[in-house]
Amino acid sequence: MNNNPYNRSPKKIVAQIPVFSKRNNYTDNYKKLDREQLIQTKKIGENPWIKETLWQEMEKSTLNLALKYCKSGQVLDVGVGLGRLLTMFPADFKKYGIDISFDFLKEAQKKNIEVCYGLVEELPYKKEYFDLVICTDVLEHVLDLNQTIKQILRVLKKGGMLIIRTPYKEDLSPYLDKKYPYQYAHLRNFDEFSLRLLFEKIFGFKFLESNQTGTVLKGHKYTLPLWFRQFLIKISPLTSRTSNILYRSTINWTQLLTPVYKYGLEINMIFKKT
Repeated sequence: MNNNPYNRSPKKIVAQIPVFSKRNNYTDNYKKLDREQLIQTKKIGENPWIKETLWQEMEKSTLNLALKYCKSGQVLDVGVGLGRLLTMFPADFKKYGIDISFDFLKEAQKKNIEVCYGLVEELPYKKEYFDLVICTDVLEHVLDLNQTIKQILRVLKKGGMLIIRTPYKEDLSPYLDKKYPYQYAHLRNFDEFSLRLLFEKIFGFKFLESNQTGTVLKGHKYTLPLWFRQFLIKISPLTSRTSNILYRSTINWTQLLTPVYKYGLEINMIFKKT
C-alpha cells in the first residue's frame, strides 16, 4: 500500500522537512513573527500573544467538536504551528501538518506528526486524502481566501469533516497602525453568518454546528463628556472639592448603561463535504 500523501515531489528537503513552496515576502514576514513568538514563548514559558489557560480552552473546544463528528482516519492540521492540537487527538488518527514556519515545524515534527513546509494556497496533498481537516487561526491570515478553501476542499474526502476556528468579530484597526511591526497579520474578520455564506453558498459544504470559545466579559466603558461634567459643576451645590473630583473623574458606566455579557474571542464551525 502506498502511504505517500503527496501529489508531487518536494522542491527540496530541509531538516527532514519536505519543502513545497518558495519563499516570498509573505513567508518571510511570518518567519520573523513566528520566530519572535517562539523565542518569547521559551523565555517566559507561555505564548506572549495569549494566556495559556485561554489557549487551552480554545484548543479543547476545537478538539471536542472535531471528535464529535470524526473518530479516526487521516487528519490534516492546516497551519499546524507547534502541533499542540494534534497531540490531543487519539492514536486512531494518522496526523499531518503543514505550515510556513520552519521553527514551528521542527517542534511539531517531534510529536509524531508528518509535517511539510508550504502555503495553504498550494497544498501538496493528494485529492480526497483526508477524513478530517483542521484549520485554526489561519483564514484571517491568508492572502487568497478562496484559493485556500479550494485546496482544502480538494484534499478532503467526500463526506469528510472540516473544522475551522477564527477570531470572532475582531477589531482589525490595530493592524493598520504605522507602529505595528509586521506587514501581514490578520487581514479579515468573520462571524458565523459570513463563514456560513462562504462555505455553504460558495463552496457547497454542509454546515453542522458552531460554538464560541475563549470566553471573556464584554462591556463598554463610558466617560461623562467634559461639557456635561462642567455643566453639573455649575448647577451643583457641592463643595469645590467634590466638584473637582467630579470634573477629573472618569466613570465606568458599564454596570449602569450596558449589561456586561459573555462572548467568545473565537468561533469554531464544523462543515461536511457533500
